[in-house]
Amino acid sequence: MTVLSNRNMKSRTYKSAILLAVLLATLTLNGCSSAPAKDFESFDAISLGDNPAPAPTKTFDPAGQEYANDPSAEVDIEDQEGDGTSLAIDEIKVGRANAFLVIYDTSGLVIAETLVTPQSQPVTLLLEIPLTRSQDLQAALYLDDGDGVFELDLDLPLLGEEGKLVHEDFFYKVTN
Repeated sequence: MTVLSNRNMKSRTYKSAILLAVLLATLTLNGCSSAPAKDFESFDAISLGDNPAPAPTKTFDPAGQEYANDPSAEVDIEDQEGDGTSLAIDEIKVGRANAFLVIYDTSGLVIAETLVTPQSQPVTLLLEIPLTRSQDLQAALYLDDGDGVFELDLDLPLLGEEGKLVHEDFFYKVTN
């Protein structure tokens, strides 16, 4: 009969535990490898977000005027009153490109413009030509040609979702 010392007993218990762990790991890995391989699915396109805005495209009207199409573009300006030096615009939407918000008086004179991005909201706009009397104004969006400078002959007017000019008329009351 062999008498085992405490040290020998601990050594055998440790070796048995290691052997058991290796055996369990081997069985587990073998079980994983026996599962049938799954085919990966391929996708034609991946859409990010609920309704990603399309990049603007260009189009021409019958007279040859060039426009940029941006179905997500819109501008909403409420009638306003103030000292004639600034405007507040609550809602402007543009797709994936920068655009200019341009403010005109009824004669067609540009009295203000600012570069807006898809993240620009709300927008406060300082008028380059302050208003001295109450009047109707117009706002329109133009696609920036990439230089960050508004140029009426190079930046294209934006057409919205229904193919109509993104445009808003509103009244500004001067209160001095």
